[in-house]
Amino acid sequence: MMRIVLWLAVACAVILAALALSRGVRFTSEPAKPAETAPAAEEAAAPAAAQAPEPAPVEAAPQPTPEDLQVQEDAAAVGLTTVEPQTAEPPVIQPPAPEPQF
Repeated sequence: MMRIVLWLAVACAVILAALALSRGVRFTSEPAKPAETAPAAEEAAAPAAAQAPEPAPVEAAPQPTPEDLQVQEDAAAVGLTTVEPQTAEPPVIQPPAPEPQF
């Protein structure tokens, strides 16, 4: 039993020594330099960026109606900052699917 423990201790010591040695020695070469892009690729990309379509003009928001202004003023008076849209139907909650029995 003692011999097995000693062999395991020696194996651990060898592994630790190898790890310590590998930190000091560079087993890998220097990192590879990135390949330079071909000039043809840069020239081909330039016209595409120059010919990009102009963004569509953004339409202004419609003016709020007097009713909307009144709702906003009332909400601000009571401390509300947003008005939730009211739906005609309440949301439908789906019951969980039954679990399959094996």
